Amino acid sequence: MEIVYFGSDVFLSCFDYLARHHHILALYTYHNDEDYFTEFAIVRRARALGIPVHYENITPERVARYFTQEGCELFFVAEYNRILPLPEGLESFRGINTHSSLLPRGRSYYPIEAAMERELPVTGVTMHKVTARLDAGEILAQREVPVTPELDSVDIYLRCAACAREMLAEILADLEGAWSRGAPQGESMPYWRRPARHLLTLDHGLTRAQAEGIFRAYNSMTQVALDGRWHYVTGLLTGSAPLPAGTWQLAEDRWLYRAADGHLRLHVHPIPPEEVAP
Repeated sequence: MEIVYFGSDVFLSCFDYLARHHHILALYTYHNDEDYFTEFAIVRRARALGIPVHYENITPERVARYFTQEGCELFFVAEYNRILPLPEGLESFRGINTHSSLLPRGRSYYPIEAAMERELPVTGVTMHKVTARLDAGEILAQREVPVTPELDSVDIYLRCAACAREMLAEILADLEGAWSRGAPQGESMPYWRRPARHLLTLDHGLTRAQAEGIFRAYNSMTQVALDGRWHYVTGLLTGSAPLPAGTWQLAEDRWLYRAADGHLRLHVHPIPPEEVAP
């Protein structure tokens, strides 16, 4: 099958499966510094296989050419940050989107983080038909993933990816049948917006357990101000020894940070000024 893939490293297992068993015409991806899973691995895989990589927005005309002139049979979308512009009246178009929630609950760019913010005991992954409305197409397959205390948001994304790889194989084994069995999502649910900034932010009044809880849910979305500049936190460990100073820079990306009952050992990445939320 000829496929155009849209996504990042989150569902890399699906990309690898499609690359082994089908033909990927192109990869469309994006970069976001606050995401733990960026696009580094999937772009590396694509280039090694000679698959063209695109960061630009796709146009309705380009969508149509893939299906009418280049033999594309399916758009596969897996953690992509843009809504695809679907051309009018293109009957040959088929697209599958992969989303890390149990739709219709959990429409969001941040589905796992938002599920953990709401302390849900279970989340999951859904594959559904691509439609003009975001995350709203008929459901083709769905799997649950429990949210247990020992798992962080990265663990849950990886478990969703493992489920998605199995679901994809099952759907493509009988695409016509799966397509005909698509089930409407039913009730419209609220969109889960980006978590409020105060939920993502470390400060010296937090205990070590509170800081670990923030990082467990939000991972590299976690933020901290160091010497007057905002940073994403890419790694966090804790220690019980008190820290005389509020912060102590050990390297360009490594800091000690005072907590209410000890200290935090942070790995960080500067947030570009234009990306700092008000």
